[in-house]
Amino acid sequence: MSNVKNMIRWEFLLLYRYKIIHISILSVVLYFLTTQAISSLQGQMQVHSTLLFFDPAVIGFVFVGALVLFEKSENVLQALVITPMRIDEYLQSKLLSLTLLSLVSASLFLGLMAVFSGTEVNVVYFIVGIILTSIMLILLGFIIVSRVDSVNGYLLGIMIGFLALSFPPLLHIFGLFESLGFYLWPTMASLIILENVFTSGGYETWELAYGVIYQIIWIGILYVVAKKAFREFIIVRGG
Repeated sequence: MSNVKNMIRWEFLLLYRYKIIHISILSVVLYFLTTQAISSLQGQMQVHSTLLFFDPAVIGFVFVGALVLFEKSENVLQALVITPMRIDEYLQSKLLSLTLLSLVSASLFLGLMAVFSGTEVNVVYFIVGIILTSIMLILLGFIIVSRVDSVNGYLLGIMIGFLALSFPPLLHIFGLFESLGFYLWPTMASLIILENVFTSGGYETWELAYGVIYQIIWIGILYVVAKKAFREFIIVRGG
């Protein structure tokens, strides 16, 4: 446990040093300005939930990749693998620090909306949705970045991954093309929970239960895959 605490301190130092915290705050301001620009349009609640989804998505996909690539380039990972730190401790420190950053930045986003737009939110769905979405996408981002050695390779990977994971469920959420098949996408579960942050009662009880349980299942799967990726692509192959 002490290793995890020390790693979390290190993670926040990296987040500050590489300006990731600053970028996260700036992105929240941009999300809020977007909500103000579409305040008179129909379907604005779907837009709000989509922007709320983008926050942990960016942190999970982009920021975890930036951190790992920085660690690779500075040979930090090579040094870590010869210390007593376990793979679980490394992953947990990433998950805890970046999920906390997601919660803080998403809270700032909702705070701005509450103050300037009077938007009411469901706090329970907000906390559950942000935490589960963040953990799931951080793990997925880590799996992608562990297999690449360059920024260009990672950007290509997350672009393909993000479009594949988000585009089909968004079609369903906005009513452009509805299909039960989209419920196979783990991000569909995320979007359902996050949409309920703004519009409670919009989904059936089974859909909300699906939103929570399906994400937990995927988190378990991705955690196992992430540990395997760390061992195979970083420890065995030397980063």
